[in-house]
This record gives sequence, structure tokens and C-alpha cells, in this order.
Amino acid sequence: MSDLSTSLCASPTEDPAEDRAAHRTGGMLGFSQIKDLLRHRHPMLYLDRVTMYVPGESLTGLLAVSGNMDAIAGHFPERAVFPGTHLAQAFSQAGIVLYLLSSRPLRDDEMTLVGALNSRFSAPVVPGDVVRFDLRVRRLLEDTMLFGARAHVEQRTVARFRGTLSRVSVDRMGEQLW
Repeated sequence: MSDLSTSLCASPTEDPAEDRAAHRTGGMLGFSQIKDLLRHRHPMLYLDRVTMYVPGESLTGLLAVSGNMDAIAGHFPERAVFPGTHLAQAFSQAGIVLYLLSSRPLRDDEMTLVGALNSRFSAPVVPGDVVRFDLRVRRLLEDTMLFGARAHVEQRTVARFRGTLSRVSVDRMGEQLW
């Protein structure tokens, strides 16, 4: 995984310090910058873009749902519906991005765990929908973040989430079987 400062230096300014300062106060992140922050990869990388963030406070992220996504292939093929569990995964990924933008980068021997996830789904998400996640930090500690979000398609709320994210050292998790 690349260092966040390396990926942020790919923007238009000549001064890397100025670039980092601009991104730490908010703005947009493209898909490549999201990949620099998350360890997820296809087919489990769902967050396509961050349109706005304020470290320690909020983030707005987008997920573009396509009928060609692996998650939809076997999920009610006669009525393609994006699975709620995958919507929760996209919410979690947006939370991880916000947490990493609000704290220090993960070390190679660390990972994030999202637990205590509460969700409520109010409408189906289908191919062609663009889901907007509006995240808010409820509480931010050094190794933990409590956060919530509403997921919208256009002006319609399709889900609400609350979760807890923790930074953990891999060696604290016991024997590694991978």
C-alpha cells in the first residue's frame, strides 16, 4: 500500500506539503487515491469516489452500481438487486477512508476492523443507481471511531448505518492463517 502523502502528491501543485495541506482540509479523492488508502481490491472495492471530506468530521462518498458487478450476478438474477451486505461493506470502506484521513496511516502490521454494525434498509439499490454515503463521525479516539451514515440514491434514503471501527495490530489477533 502506498503512503497517503505519495498519492496526494500526484495532484496539480508543485509543492507536496501544499498538496497534503489541501487534502487534509477536505476536497475530493479519486479512485486511485482511495486505493492508496484501502487494502481492498476487486471485487471487494466498492467506493468509487469521495466528493467531500472534513477530517475528524464527515465524508461524502459515491458507489456506482452496475449490473456487471460480481455481487449482482447471483443475487436475484431475475430482479437484480445490490445486496445489503455489500452496501454495508461500501459504508465500512467509506468509514475506513474517513478514519485514515483523520488519523495516522496504517502500519503494515495493522488493520482496521469494523464491528457493532447496525443497519436499516429502506429501499432496494439496483443497477444504474449511484449511492451517496453521507458519513458523520460520532466519536473519534486514537484507535477507534464511532460513525454513522445515510445512504441515498438521488433524494431517496435507501439505508442508514452506524458502526464502530478499530485499528488493531495483527499480532494481537492470534495465529495468522493467511
